[in-house]
Amino acid sequence: MMAVNELKSYTESNNCILMKHHFRDSKLVIDGCNLYHTLYFTCHLDQEHGGEYDAFEKEVSRFFRNLRECAIKPYVVLSGEDDISDKMFGALKKRANIRIKKAHSLSRGCPRNVLPILIKTVFIQLLRKLKVPFIQCVAKANWEAAALANEWNCPVLSNSTEFYIYDIKGGFLPLYRFHWRNVTLTKRSDKKFIPAKLFSVEKLCSTFSCMNKQLLPILATMLGINNTELDRGMFPNWAEFSVSAEEIRYVDGLLRWLSCFEGPVEVICALMGCIMNPDNSATVIKALTEGLQVYSLAPSSIAKFFISEKTQSRLPGPLQSLPEWTLKPLAKGKLNSMITDILATQRIILKVSIENFQHCSSNLASRPIRQVIYGLLQCTRQKNSSRDDLPEAEVEEYDREGLKLTSFRVAAVLPSLAISDLHLETLWETSWHLRLQIFLDTLGVSQVPERLHVLPSLQLAVYVTCYWLKHAQPEPRPEFFWALLVGLVYGELSRDPLTEKAVPKRLKNLKSRKEETPLDLEAAHAYSQWQGSLRDSICLSQLLGNPVSEPEYAWLYSGLFLHHVITEMSRGITPESLLDGAPHALNLYQALREAVEHELGKDLVRRLRTKVKRAQPSECPAHQEPMDDISKYPIYEDDDEEDPCRGKNGKADYQDDKIFEEKCMVRTRHKAKRRTSKRDPKAKKSEYSYWE
Repeated sequence: MMAVNELKSYTESNNCILMKHHFRDSKLVIDGCNLYHTLYFTCHLDQEHGGEYDAFEKEVSRFFRNLRECAIKPYVVLSGEDDISDKMFGALKKRANIRIKKAHSLSRGCPRNVLPILIKTVFIQLLRKLKVPFIQCVAKANWEAAALANEWNCPVLSNSTEFYIYDIKGGFLPLYRFHWRNVTLTKRSDKKFIPAKLFSVEKLCSTFSCMNKQLLPILATMLGINNTELDRGMFPNWAEFSVSAEEIRYVDGLLRWLSCFEGPVEVICALMGCIMNPDNSATVIKALTEGLQVYSLAPSSIAKFFISEKTQSRLPGPLQSLPEWTLKPLAKGKLNSMITDILATQRIILKVSIENFQHCSSNLASRPIRQVIYGLLQCTRQKNSSRDDLPEAEVEEYDREGLKLTSFRVAAVLPSLAISDLHLETLWETSWHLRLQIFLDTLGVSQVPERLHVLPSLQLAVYVTCYWLKHAQPEPRPEFFWALLVGLVYGELSRDPLTEKAVPKRLKNLKSRKEETPLDLEAAHAYSQWQGSLRDSICLSQLLGNPVSEPEYAWLYSGLFLHHVITEMSRGITPESLLDGAPHALNLYQALREAVEHELGKDLVRRLRTKVKRAQPSECPAHQEPMDDISKYPIYEDDDEEDPCRGKNGKADYQDDKIFEEKCMVRTRHKAKRRTSKRDPKAKKSEYSYWE
């Protein structure tokens, strides 16, 4: 977004606006979604192999530990789903299309920023583990965060440009200038602080002859910061009013022009005189009026939650239909925020991960799980109705087809065990055995947790792995299954300092391996399906009141480590030899393997026990072109708002992708055909070829 870079550049260029600040001993309202984006990307954690959640956990823990050392009391405000009104839905679809292109580019070796799909789930669980106060709002939370900070007279920490517009008494701390790693001692005492830069609306307005603060929402609307799409060609070239450097002339000129007016009414009247086409007048007036309302702060509706867990009192239009019982679990992060979309609008945009884009979307593998979620949410809301009386319910899923976002009508499926007296409002009050059986039936497994000879912390992963092996297309290769189990063993032993010594040295060496591992697209696609199945299983389990133990999600999957394990297995090394000399680790691996195989058919078990043929040089994954150092790219506001590949015109420039694709076109097509013919003759039916 061009306006984002323009306004950031403007504030950075003016020391009177963005001032040095030693931050300590204060409350701090944190934009949670922005924080986990920034922490993940600035720490250079793996993206193309599906994520490094364990390393992310360590970084998050370090962040909040440093705040505590400086007597800073954090309060994290997380957005639910984005604004789901019809007005914003077009923008959300554009964002989803950009994510598809970025994920595809990353899968081809071009550097892009794409978050792992479980990152928010992991982050929420970490906040709970670290006992950091947080709230998950039912919709986009920037206004709530600004209102809360204003009420508490403390700053907001974020990278979102919208906080340059809100009139926050305690100011705004840009996250990209919040040096939380550099905890510093004051010269005159032993008190610690975090070096930062502080922005305040008063300082900005004072540089323009005490400009009226109420004019800043007009600045945001005209720059497009609040997702308005006013054509700049309708207005004068504001750069002509500037006396500043070239890169900030537009913002500087617009601010100088606005400072000539007393208030919003005068500005709007002046703008009407600048518009050449009268047909645009109504559009401009509407956008400016809405912008003035959006940035007008009132008492927060979430402050009471941090005191007494009282839920939000003001809900945006479509979300007013949410059942009362869902509000507190949503706020406490005990329900996935995707259910707000399903309940309020019956549509959902699915996140795309790093996968083989010549195959169908990896989200298809877990669709049957989502269908049961839809059924529980849509078909159990009417009391005193039999199953036969219920109308057929559908949810509109937006998912990729090839490289384009496409909508699909997906039927809601009511589980066979969902008897007529099962209702959404009292779902958690039904028997634990019934809720457990609905969960097990959905995943197609029979062993109840008591009979599953696996640690409670790994039971959900076992169930998801059973489901994945039956539903993934193409069928996962044996080494993908073995590596996944080895990864679960490593995560289980490593997450606890008491058992970390039992981790085999060979696994530790693989985990710490620094050299690049070429991305195996088939493995990436298979593990994307596994993560998608885990994501939807977590959502279903939460909706059913967690009949299965909740594991520590950060330690279930480490993509780069799994690819290292697969590389070793392609050399003929077995899982048992990787675990040799560590009886506890080997026993855990065997228990996991037996538990999964118990749920599979004989033919599938036989295929999964097939020995891996030692890879010949020609069969090894081709080394991809080296990726650039991602640290040279700007930190951006959220997943799809600002991309390192955007040009000066503010539009995503994927020309390098096209060149890369042309170079790889023939080679990739032939390799894909060769892999498919060797592994799964049926897989061709589910492939989408980008070049065809």
